[in-house]
Amino acid sequence: MTGEPTPPNLECVVVEPTTAHTGTVIWLHGLGASGHDFEDMPPLLGLDHIRYVFPHAPTMQVTINYGTRMPAWYD
Repeated sequence: MTGEPTPPNLECVVVEPTTAHTGTVIWLHGLGASGHDFEDMPPLLGLDHIRYVFPHAPTMQVTINYGTRMPAWYD
């Protein structure tokens, strides 16, 4: 459809499975953080068959933080 907003292409950290891939987890970080904050976690979970995708939120002004620009999923 025309006239609809195009979603941003988000950069992501991807941790590939070390055994046969059977599922994917998309893990969203919190306000002001990034996907890099969780990239060391998958080996600790012991789920070697899972692909983990950690997207980085776009940077925007956040009203609750006095208009400061930071990574956020929404305002």
